[in-house]
Amino acid sequence: MIKITFLPDKKNIKVNEGTTILEVLERVGINISTPCGGKGICGKCKVLVKKGIAAATSIEEELLSKEEIKKGFRLTCQTKLFKDTVIEIPPEIRLDFKRVFSSSLKGDIRHFKNNFSLDSNFKKVFLDLKKPSLDDQRSDWERIKDELSSKKIENISNLKASLEILKKIPVLIREANFKITVILYNNKIIDIENCDTTKNSYGIAFDIGTTTVAGYLVDLNTGEELSAVAKANPQIIYGDDVISRIGFAQKQKGNLEILQREIVNTLNEIIREAAQKAGVNINNIYKIAVAGNTCMHHLLLGLDPSYIALSPYIPVIKESLSLKVKDVPGLSINPTAYIYVLPNISAFVGGDISAGVLATYIWKNEEIILFIDLGTNGEIVLCSKRKMWTCSTAAGPAFEGARISSGMRAVEGAIDKVKIDNESIVYRVIKDGKVKGICGSGLIDLIAELVKLGLIDKSGKLIDREECDSNLSEEIKKRIISGQKGNKFLIVKGKETENGNPIYLTQKDIREVQLAKAAIFAGIKILLKEVNIPQEDIQKILLAGAFGNFINKKSAIRIGLIPYLPLEKIESVGNAAGRGAEIALCSNKMREMVEEISKKVKYVELSSRPDFQEEFIEAMFFNFIT
Repeated sequence: MIKITFLPDKKNIKVNEGTTILEVLERVGINISTPCGGKGICGKCKVLVKKGIAAATSIEEELLSKEEIKKGFRLTCQTKLFKDTVIEIPPEIRLDFKRVFSSSLKGDIRHFKNNFSLDSNFKKVFLDLKKPSLDDQRSDWERIKDELSSKKIENISNLKASLEILKKIPVLIREANFKITVILYNNKIIDIENCDTTKNSYGIAFDIGTTTVAGYLVDLNTGEELSAVAKANPQIIYGDDVISRIGFAQKQKGNLEILQREIVNTLNEIIREAAQKAGVNINNIYKIAVAGNTCMHHLLLGLDPSYIALSPYIPVIKESLSLKVKDVPGLSINPTAYIYVLPNISAFVGGDISAGVLATYIWKNEEIILFIDLGTNGEIVLCSKRKMWTCSTAAGPAFEGARISSGMRAVEGAIDKVKIDNESIVYRVIKDGKVKGICGSGLIDLIAELVKLGLIDKSGKLIDREECDSNLSEEIKKRIISGQKGNKFLIVKGKETENGNPIYLTQKDIREVQLAKAAIFAGIKILLKEVNIPQEDIQKILLAGAFGNFINKKSAIRIGLIPYLPLEKIESVGNAAGRGAEIALCSNKMREMVEEISKKVKYVELSSRPDFQEEFIEAMFFNFIT
């Protein structure tokens, strides 16, 4: 046994020799960013070994600089421990799952309020029952049914009560002085409450993303959004992408339950915080609607996701589901609540896209519209004259900051906007603090600016100083630094960063962005070819998701991420999946519509298209557009 100490936490633990640092971190409960799930391909899980340092592995020599290795930095997934060791965990790689992402997050359901009717299959009915007497010896249950009949509630004659409800009726109605509220779901009694609680009817809609989980608390009587909370998906410690998480679930028995428990705990936290913000009693939340990609859907429900990742890519189920709370172990909410899970379209196009299509109303639009959800998986929907086609492209996690040398998510300390002129580089930092790294929107801006100045050529090469335009200032030229692994561009000097180290854009970073943007653009081209629509006939582009909401549209066009279109024809639609889940929560007719949408959309499998590779290679180039 050897002793391992973690700083600045001052946590100590004894482990067997040969244990990796990552395994020890999991045991002591310190969560860090491991974008590749510990496979040793992203280089993001680096820590500083202050005592008991081991020789660098070949993978560490590939992913870390000579300076970092010399200082004692190692990768937690690669370094095995064989003696007492002291390890310092840098703050930038830590994950805080308790932190709320955004207190001002909005699903914006009110924008769509007039587009659908509030016809939820959930109903509360207040009853002022006539008290029993020797002249009126009806049973308690008969008394309730008769009063409901007088309210003209449909199908009352066939109404049945569960044994659980019958057990609570006699005491409850007498304590309430025969004034009660009956709760109906699909014209079935699911509960009875003391006094008049008809004004307290709430539901919560979830968008379960690979990176972020968002919850929206809604008043079922009015359709008003009362509060919203978003948190990091804690499954991220098992990998940034769905394939990594599927791999973890397959690794050993019990791992699927671990992933399910992680996401359920996060839903519970969001429910509590959303209810607290709105001043709502959790017991008055009776409905849940869930949208998520197909893998997140399976992990929430405890369904084996193994065959999603294997050709021919088959999910357990695509259809919508109506469940009871007890069907999802550990979910802490009113036990009588019902859960509606939006339908998936395919293994890699899930209920979040069904919800996004529903919310943006492209299903009833006659225009030619591209709906693009930008993320680790890029889902694309092409709509033309009420017909729809979709595909999913493995864009990779570059836009989330993974596999980028100084990449990070769009949180405090991240550069999210960049502008370069002939004399200087100007950037914006989230929360205006010291720079920690660069997020996806800043990365796209930066590359677009370098392409505009000719510092990145058509092939994606970051050129040498000597090749720069003679009109370019020395201030910009001297930021190009040559190295063994290609050139790199200085973004931020060390004195301006939180850890004192300069931040660069490397040649490898550019290649990662090329791969990501090529995957998206090739998917778009394949859909257009499938329907025989020329690119210039596109009338509107909708960019969905958090990344799509903050991306600079001009930069996205310049690097070839999306087709050229006048900027006024490109719209960021925010969290369309969250809005779609809210709409499905509030409207039975719209639930029927989203189920129709999921069946109507034609899925195009890119791996079966022989022309995809050709389009992908073509899309790798930077064809400069002003």
